[in-house]
Amino acid sequence: MTRISFHKQKIPFQIDRPVFVRIEFTSAGKVWIPGNEYKWKELFIKQDSVLDLYALGFLHHNSDLEVKASAGDGLEALDISSLNDLVNNINSKVQEQTSGKTDFDRKKCKKSKILDKQRGLIRSWRRSYGHMEN
Repeated sequence: MTRISFHKQKIPFQIDRPVFVRIEFTSAGKVWIPGNEYKWKELFIKQDSVLDLYALGFLHHNSDLEVKASAGDGLEALDISSLNDLVNNINSKVQEQTSGKTDFDRKKCKKSKILDKQRGLIRSWRRSYGHMEN
């Protein structure tokens, strides 16, 4: 008699895919809850440490969560250079629609060199002046 095993094989760690928390743990001064994306690159956590967490089962790849994480405004997928290009594009449209330097300075999208801060600045600008981007 042949025995068939239906064990789910673990996907090997893939550096280019996001990882999600499977088991709650503390890292980088934060408690990570199951289901949250573990953004180790943005936190400057060493790849070896992430590999250890993955091997121990604290982290995993999850296609369903990956799709949900990528849904939205798309800013999460952009690096700082691309975000700065987006801000330059936004500000050129703002300049066309404003009259004078004072009006432009009040309505322009601000810039930051910090990745998460830049995303926040763009989102905040879009809440107030997003109609100018179209």
